[in-house]
Amino acid sequence: MAFEVEVPVRHRTMWLAFTDPEKMARAVPGLTVDAVHTVPPADGPEGVAGDVVAGRLKLRVGAGGAGATITYRGTACIAGAEAHNGTLDIAVDAAQARGDGALAGYLRVTLGPAGDAGERTVISVVPELELSGRALEFGRADWHEAVETLGAAWIETLAAEFRDAVEAVEAEEASQADEVAAPAVVESLSNKSGESESEKITNPPVVPAASPALDESLSDDPLAAVWSGRYEKNRWLPLITALTLFLLIKRRRRHRADKAGADSSFRME
Repeated sequence: MAFEVEVPVRHRTMWLAFTDPEKMARAVPGLTVDAVHTVPPADGPEGVAGDVVAGRLKLRVGAGGAGATITYRGTACIAGAEAHNGTLDIAVDAAQARGDGALAGYLRVTLGPAGDAGERTVISVVPELELSGRALEFGRADWHEAVETLGAAWIETLAAEFRDAVEAVEAEEASQADEVAAPAVVESLSNKSGESESEKITNPPVVPAASPALDESLSDDPLAAVWSGRYEKNRWLPLITALTLFLLIKRRRRHRADKAGADSSFRME
């Protein structure tokens, strides 16, 4: 009685969906959840891993007028799960609401990634159930069809609920990220603007210094004004001074030559 269903939801999301007993149970069509009992693994039966869901399931078996609806009242829980294999066992223990019939056993659920990027999940279900009472009035094919129809609707409902929930969470996280990022961008721009203004203050633009005017009072050369040619009326002064000195020296030599013994210089032969 094994069957497979492929849903457009990632493997990790579907695994979270199947390992949430209450949400998983509420996705089953025709199931009314009466209570959810928290059972720590240490206190519960061997293999029980989490909450036990108590409820009533109306199951349609058979087609047309030959079919019938059987109501079962009982419990279900996750008896074991192996995340690395993507498998879990759901233990079911229920009795007919009217009559002496019962339905008990396990549903072995296996999840596997599908699609090029793992954007889908293939879910296979293998029921291992023992039936008694009114259930025996129907053949294997009727039960196979009933379980497959119920299981496919259950998985698709669960996938849709978790897909919507995940998308809502992702949208909210993205919105919060945008709200956090927006002030950060404004602050960053503000900081950059502040830094720019600070740079303008601490590093003012360099203005080329004007060439300092020649300060004659600080010059080492007392004739700097003459050599620079700034005073046109004194530009012949050096030549006049040199010529005057030359004439005075020549005149003095002539005067000494006219007086014997007046020249103190001598020549050795």
